[in-house]
Amino acid sequence: MSLAFAGFVGAAPAAAEATDTESEVEFSAVPPADIAGGAPNADLSAAAQFAWRHFVALHWPAAPQTGLPGTRGEPDPGRPFGDPAYVGPLVWETLRSKSEVLPGIGQPHGREAGSGRDYGYDDPPQYVFDPASVGRYATLPVGHVPACEAGQDAPSAPPWVDLSEAFEAGPEKVFAGHLPQNGDPGQRRVLYTVKVNRPQYAYIAQNQWYGGGDPDSTIPARQTAAYIALHSRAPPAGTADYVSFPPGAVEVKAAWRLLTEAERSSGRFHIAQVRTYEWQQPGRVYAGSPGDPLHPCFVDQVMGLIGLHLKVKTPSAPYYIWATFEQADNVRDAAGDPIEDADGRISGRIDGPASDPPVVSKNARAASPETPDAIQKLLPAKADSQPARRLYYTNPPGSPTPQGLISVNRRYHAIPDPVIEANAWAHRALRRYAEAHNADTSPWASYKLVSVQWRPADKPVPGKDVVGDSGSGDEVLRYPAIYYMANIVIETSHRLQVWSGQIQRPLPAPNAATPVNNLITDFEPDGQPTKNVQFDANRPDGRLPGYNMGGCMGCHGQMQRTGYDFSFILRRGRVDTPEVDEPLRASLHEMLTKPGAGQNHRK
Repeated sequence: MSLAFAGFVGAAPAAAEATDTESEVEFSAVPPADIAGGAPNADLSAAAQFAWRHFVALHWPAAPQTGLPGTRGEPDPGRPFGDPAYVGPLVWETLRSKSEVLPGIGQPHGREAGSGRDYGYDDPPQYVFDPASVGRYATLPVGHVPACEAGQDAPSAPPWVDLSEAFEAGPEKVFAGHLPQNGDPGQRRVLYTVKVNRPQYAYIAQNQWYGGGDPDSTIPARQTAAYIALHSRAPPAGTADYVSFPPGAVEVKAAWRLLTEAERSSGRFHIAQVRTYEWQQPGRVYAGSPGDPLHPCFVDQVMGLIGLHLKVKTPSAPYYIWATFEQADNVRDAAGDPIEDADGRISGRIDGPASDPPVVSKNARAASPETPDAIQKLLPAKADSQPARRLYYTNPPGSPTPQGLISVNRRYHAIPDPVIEANAWAHRALRRYAEAHNADTSPWASYKLVSVQWRPADKPVPGKDVVGDSGSGDEVLRYPAIYYMANIVIETSHRLQVWSGQIQRPLPAPNAATPVNNLITDFEPDGQPTKNVQFDANRPDGRLPGYNMGGCMGCHGQMQRTGYDFSFILRRGRVDTPEVDEPLRASLHEMLTKPGAGQNHRK
């Protein structure tokens, strides 16, 4: 089976094609290796096709998980996409979780199998943390977390989805306001998992690069950063001398939450058992040890998938191709009704600002030296929204970002019409495929592509927002939702919805105490425009090498210039502990301003 997508908007059908181009649309369990003609030369239509092909392949029923080589991250070719009789994990769910790649202690489980077996990639999942952060237990292997329920033993086969992240790209918390709360805001919380595929894992395991940004790390980040600074491009792929993942490396970040009973029975959500974490309670016994409120325990429960990020390195895109998908009902009004349909069209009348209260940014400007007046300022300082049934989020306490509850009225940047049309084509193709293969479109017809970034673009005017230009020859700049690619449940906060440039660095004396954490800027400390993505040193337009890219590519670009090939998880290093209600990962600010900052311990 192949995936043609010949009828997508913007794709000119060849003369020999049938008039009904939609009839040629079929699905494949094998994702494309690259965009036809190369990513730098592609248009938005081709990028959307590439994203949807990967989405389908990743959500294919997985091969039987026996632990034998070639099983994790592989599809079952004997089953159709959307097989209604299938109850096992999907392909992407069997990818290695972050703590299986960068465990809190020791080597990744299975690594002793060596390169001939991809360093044990297919070993069944184990979630191993640092006992200094999670405790030690009489009846559990070192580094394992006990169950929260008294008397419940840790299952021999834990869930495939490990929701060990409780915050967005930064320390923002996100909640679904329409869910019943029962006095516990955790019941509304959006939680996250990060997974990597076989090529990305094997590259890390082969080189044993687990130390992140810690001083004793063997990761050649400094050499890599120096290479990029000298050549304005990525090092050769797959080398051990520099950090440069091989083509085909894939990383996935997914958002999950609890569902209402109506949602669980609606057929509009992918549902799976996942692992979440809570604090232990004093006075109880956990796996033979007394409870410690500073240590986590796990709860295995059923949740629904509401968002999925995808980054894919291809031969023509050393900067990765980025795509983000969402469940159709994420953005709701105060009454709890979705304001977008499954294709991404606004289905109700939404006037006014994107958030309540409106968050306004006075963007950073060029200054040398930087002063408090030159850095970004976000207003209001205090937020007192009443979310009702809307999404809402909170910024980290003590930062110069609005404090309190901020509700989501709509996206900052509407889904572009070409992406909406691509979703419509894909959903029709799903129905045709289901009819032909005795499959089911539920729940996949309720997921939509929100945005895709297939090449970098340089921000036209640093310090000024990209507002779109219908006459622009570059589609990345024509549609702000492309330049500022963001998922409403993975990058909900203002700074992530409009990201460009880099995280603000501390100010020089006498203003070094000025709080700058979680602010962003388009400028270097010397006042020059920043470039967060390096690609194609010989730019045809004659401009300086590098791009000030927005959204996911631009934010992760900070990890390219610091030598980690766009990978935050590689920079952070070992996963010491799952998160519960406080961020235990090094923040963007710490990673860029404190060379020794890696994964934090809770003690």
